[in-house]
Amino acid sequence: MIPDTDTVRARWARVQNNLRADGVDAMVVVKPQNTFYLSGYTPMIYSHPVLVVLPAEGEPVFILHALRAHSSRTVSRISDIRPYGRWAKEIGPDHWWQVLAEVMAERGLSEARIGIEGEFLPVNYQRRLELSLPEAAFTDTGQALMRARYVKDAAELESLRVACEIADAGMDAALEAVAGRRSEVEVSSVAMRTMQEVWSSLHPDRLAMDFGNLEGGVFNALWAYSLVGDRVPMNSAPPTSRRPVNGEIQWTVIWTAIDGMHAENERSVAVGPLPAERQRAFEALLAIREEVQPYLRPGLTCAEVYEAARTSYVRHGYGDYLPGRIGHGLGLGPHEQPSLGPHDDLVLEPGMTLTFEPNLRIPSFGGLQHSDSLVITEAGHELLTHTRRDLIQV
Repeated sequence: MIPDTDTVRARWARVQNNLRADGVDAMVVVKPQNTFYLSGYTPMIYSHPVLVVLPAEGEPVFILHALRAHSSRTVSRISDIRPYGRWAKEIGPDHWWQVLAEVMAERGLSEARIGIEGEFLPVNYQRRLELSLPEAAFTDTGQALMRARYVKDAAELESLRVACEIADAGMDAALEAVAGRRSEVEVSSVAMRTMQEVWSSLHPDRLAMDFGNLEGGVFNALWAYSLVGDRVPMNSAPPTSRRPVNGEIQWTVIWTAIDGMHAENERSVAVGPLPAERQRAFEALLAIREEVQPYLRPGLTCAEVYEAARTSYVRHGYGDYLPGRIGHGLGLGPHEQPSLGPHDDLVLEPGMTLTFEPNLRIPSFGGLQHSDSLVITEAGHELLTHTRRDLIQV
């Protein structure tokens, strides 16, 4: 579901306020998540560069290949669309940088202070910008846009709730498959099939999409993978035919994206009775989660939440296994800012969406982790994924 025009205009205003505060006249945006945030449009396959020019005052301009002219005019909340290249009878200048130079001249921005996404912009793009706008001054304003994205609007939260609903259905199916001693691949495929069915039957008008790059796109982003025992510390690895045996822990990861908004649901499952070391670790991790969760509230910094976790890990005897962070931002990126780590001083605010994922990685047997998606509220937080969070044993 594409956000309405009023929602997108409010996004422009938030970013423009940040640009003015940073003394920037305009921003050239190329990161797919950010062009979608400002336009409500994705070409799905990013086979040609897509740019949004957002001035600090006034309406933005959308620059994209002629191939995307028709679909963008149909969907985009930006009305000023400037194509480049040729596709059938849609003809523009050969290159995006030519269109950009024309737009900047029209807006009186050829000699302006222009923001770019320093953490993302490819070097060859930046060189083209500098050659096309030789009198302009460029500065990194990626954080001006990211700060606007921290607090989610109603449209984003609605999409995230749907993503979480689908993720929960996938995890329920995964837990049943683990109980049947199914392999990593089988657990993963059962979860994904279930999520496809829930999407098609309950939310067929939603986009189960993620963001691609110049070599492809992601038309379906309802993903799962499962790892058993000593494979858990690999963290992100393709599932295999490995099956669990009694005494092992199987960890399943569900990632979903609806309308570009990402949800995460991860669960560890004890397969049969656990040896004492693993039982103790599982119980300790659940206690750590219980002790740290109250710190997920507005007014505290990410670093303060992490410090509460550090104290709890030490109290339970696992200070040597403290992870680098216990959660991260969720939104148009599955791992976006902020980070619930020791060096992030961002203050939590209502409307921020995060994962909560204290974990243990212990080489002697693997590791374990429950992860939930949540939103910070006025009173604290709301967990958006609802799979059971106890010591799950099958």
